[in-house]
Amino acid sequence: MSFSGHRRNEVYQLVISVHSRETSHSFFSTLADNSIAATPVITFDFSLFKGASFNLDDEMDEKTDIQRILSLPSVKSVHPVRAYSLPETSGYTAGSSFPLPQTVDSKLIKTTPDTFSPHVMTGVDKLRAEGFLGDGIKIAIVDTGIDYNHPALGGCFGDGCKIAFGTDLVGDDYTGENTPVPNDDPMDCAGHGTHVAGIIAAESVNPEFTGVAPNATIGIYRVFGCTGSTSDDVLIQAFLMAYEAGADIITASVGGNSGWSEDPWAVVVSRIVDAGVPCTLAIGNDGGTGVFVASSAATGRGVTAVASVDNVVTPLLVKNATWSTNNSTAQTFGWIPYTPSNIPNGTYPLYDILNGSNDTTLPCNDNFTLPDITGKIALIPYDTYCTDGSGMVGKVTDAGGKYILWYSARAGEIYPINGTGYGIDSFGMVTIDVGTQWTGIMATGSPVSVNMITPVYEPYSVQLTVNNVTGGLMSYFSSWGPTFEAEVKPQIAAPGGSILSTYPLKQGGYKVDTGTSMATPFVAGSIALVIEARGKTDPATINNILSSSANPKAFNDGESTYPYLGPVVQQGGGLLNVYNAAHTVGVLNISSISFNDTANLVKSAWFQVMNTGSESVTYDISYTPSGTVYTLPSDGSVVPSTFSVGSAPEIVPSSAQLSVSPNTVTIASGQSASIEVTVSLPSDLTASRIPVYSGYITLNGTNDESLSLPYMGVASSLKDAVILDSADKLTYLSRYFNVSAVPDGFAFTLPPQNSTDEEKKQYDFPVPVSPDSFGTRILRVDLVPAHSNSTVKTTEVLGVNIAGSIVNFPAYEQGRGSWHVFWYGQLSDGSFAPPGEYYLLFRGLKIFGDENSGNDYESVKSVTFSLTYASPKTTDVLA
Repeated sequence: MSFSGHRRNEVYQLVISVHSRETSHSFFSTLADNSIAATPVITFDFSLFKGASFNLDDEMDEKTDIQRILSLPSVKSVHPVRAYSLPETSGYTAGSSFPLPQTVDSKLIKTTPDTFSPHVMTGVDKLRAEGFLGDGIKIAIVDTGIDYNHPALGGCFGDGCKIAFGTDLVGDDYTGENTPVPNDDPMDCAGHGTHVAGIIAAESVNPEFTGVAPNATIGIYRVFGCTGSTSDDVLIQAFLMAYEAGADIITASVGGNSGWSEDPWAVVVSRIVDAGVPCTLAIGNDGGTGVFVASSAATGRGVTAVASVDNVVTPLLVKNATWSTNNSTAQTFGWIPYTPSNIPNGTYPLYDILNGSNDTTLPCNDNFTLPDITGKIALIPYDTYCTDGSGMVGKVTDAGGKYILWYSARAGEIYPINGTGYGIDSFGMVTIDVGTQWTGIMATGSPVSVNMITPVYEPYSVQLTVNNVTGGLMSYFSSWGPTFEAEVKPQIAAPGGSILSTYPLKQGGYKVDTGTSMATPFVAGSIALVIEARGKTDPATINNILSSSANPKAFNDGESTYPYLGPVVQQGGGLLNVYNAAHTVGVLNISSISFNDTANLVKSAWFQVMNTGSESVTYDISYTPSGTVYTLPSDGSVVPSTFSVGSAPEIVPSSAQLSVSPNTVTIASGQSASIEVTVSLPSDLTASRIPVYSGYITLNGTNDESLSLPYMGVASSLKDAVILDSADKLTYLSRYFNVSAVPDGFAFTLPPQNSTDEEKKQYDFPVPVSPDSFGTRILRVDLVPAHSNSTVKTTEVLGVNIAGSIVNFPAYEQGRGSWHVFWYGQLSDGSFAPPGEYYLLFRGLKIFGDENSGNDYESVKSVTFSLTYASPKTTDVLA
């Protein structure tokens, strides 16, 4: 969970939005005239947004100055800067010995059939066969940069190149905690952006594949250094620069736990969408944390939030070797070398550490030992429960083993491993089918030997393994919506699990990677093809046709497929079908319907269908429920259920009943028809568990066209959702020297005011803690005198007399998730709390609550505690 106001160079940073009549430069002159010292970091003098990010000195009365800034006639709003981490994916690179990529003859792209599996899954191949390649479309990427020297990405940067425009907004050394140092060279040193670029526009010879829209013109706005995070002021600047550069589409596989459409970055992206430029953003990779975890800025209204579907095949970048049994003819197999992988050339017997058993818990027993396996390769299933750390690996080394081959736990899955420091000379992995074939042979008493080549001397090749478990279905890691205000997210899903694409040349040139980071640029490239095929189309209509032409997929928990559709809040409209989107005749005027929650129930909704074809079409209209997913578990916990592979969320068949009128419409060419949808909620759901129902309104045309309109709603009042878990006593006051809750009356001796970080660690200071079971638009942690006769100066805020808010609070547009902060006595106005007795008042604004009404906040009081400060001369460690 990210808190507002992260620090750069020990200063407090804010983003302000000013009215359009004033530039950000004149704004700073206004601040100077009002004796408010502020140092600009980034200024935004753009047509869609005028404002700036700036620093206020730590010694200043920050709270007072912020209030003074807000009172200026030119200022619309002030927001603290937030950090966004480098996108998390799970993949592995080719390493340094992949054959040097070759340049490609673009003329061959138009004549070579497209067989790349993600393209076949989504109809890209059929649209490409009609000659649509993204010609004339400018796509801007906001990411870590691009290795534009990569031959598959054109080999150059600037006018006339595939990577034709953009800039570096931050510099190599930027970490998100220091000041950006822009330059003109957006070279990638992290890798993520190069992978994204290849998904859109690569033209690769070896390995052979292309991006979705290989003839599109690509721009890159680099917002990350080589490591670390970025911040929303940099992201805002990147999107606005891409818009002003004339990008037709903007995409970013960046995000953070939010669930709100109102945070500054999401608002700016929504403005760009409203101005006519589609923006694709990743929904996030937090599917295991349950419902209501949509990432910003995918949460923005009108923004195309993208979920992930697993590839139908798993492409593996492998080293080839051979194996045989009982002097049989050698057979080739592929293996993935990890670090280290220093196995000498030679033939090695395999040793099955389970010795024919299927019980992967056996090696975890204390009395489990291995015989001498010197010179052999230990074959280990990846889901052996004690493979982490030195457990299983230590038993291999104790038995004289120096080489390990893991085999994956499930079809279509490969896992990144770093084995440095465990005493093993070579780590590698093979697929589950290879591993189980070998163990099956050895279980009969026949030996298996492998002939290995030291990886550095063997080039990589691509091996395709069919994924018959999750291929073509939703990725279990893909984050679930909706927003906390019951807006439909995501909009669409695309291939994101196990995607082969380009990578920086210094890091191997190619990588198979997994995440919504991969699905998002796929949708951006697809939109380019749709625009090329249909002509200039506004973002809302693009979302409408992408959603209605998509294919809703059955629910899959990572191991098993169920006999019902996955919920809309997991997959939106379903798996993208680009060919259908480009050719659809029936065009809906909306992309989805939200019936909201029970307190704000939309009982009746309307949508229109326009016939853009040349002949009359009759549509039969019905609906298919996708079941109802419970947000909370059945044990009464207020913390949302988590999911894992093989452990499905609780989805029940009971769902809303819809009435569609009319249920048949005939629409003449160029005409449209309106359809009314009314909803009746089921009575057999447990409202306290926050049930989220959904499904698809279906339209089947006499022209063989099948369209669908996603719908969803919440069968409870979201205002009743528990934000701060007080029943389980999980919102409480802890201490630095002990993570448990402090007893009532605990005495804190705080470090001297303005101590260094090292000095602070010598003291046992307060640590407020909360799990934030649900999101809140405003999160407060206020310091309240414990006694009514206290002489501490207070101010009444929402009906309570407080000494102030602790530093960095209130926090805004907070997602759900656990947090804690170290508090040294400083308040949000820059002052320090006077010595005395207090309690902390945690307050979270309820969903749809009135921020000016104390009754609309959920509140939890901490125990009473006392504060004193050590003398600056004190050197003793206080416990």
